[in-house]
Amino acid sequence: MQQKDLDARWTKKNGISYYGYKNSICIDVDHGFIRRYAVTPANIHDSQLLPRLLDPENEHDFVWADSAYSGECFEDLLSLGGFESLIHEKGARNHPLSDKAKELNRVKSSIRACVEHVFGCMTMSMGGKLTRKIGLERNDAWWGLKNLTFNFLRYLQRSSHIATVA
Repeated sequence: MQQKDLDARWTKKNGISYYGYKNSICIDVDHGFIRRYAVTPANIHDSQLLPRLLDPENEHDFVWADSAYSGECFEDLLSLGGFESLIHEKGARNHPLSDKAKELNRVKSSIRACVEHVFGCMTMSMGGKLTRKIGLERNDAWWGLKNLTFNFLRYLQRSSHIATVA
């Protein structure tokens, strides 16, 4: 008997359709640990998750994010929460980014790449990102365990690196 997942949704990114769920994360830029995460159906835009991912207990109050999070409402939210925005600037039709803004975006991308490394590790070393769970609650639990496992592996990696340096 087949079951239908009533929580999962379709989305399209770069012309490719995806079905299921999305794991959005907040990481510690210094150590690479996942501090917060949110699992949502795939059709929920990343920008809607920003309030859930902000961590007031984080040592740094900088927020690096792509241009999907740009806009006055996000800037207001971040300043209200005591965060400093390092969100990518976005060009618009007939208003391209200046060379200075492009350079700043390149610098910000080097920090943001840390988040992509987490997903790369999950894809290459932890069996991928595909889940066959049905329902948001089960997928949330599955991603929570996967994120926790990543943090354990990251801890082992960092502690073995520290031991070899010392």
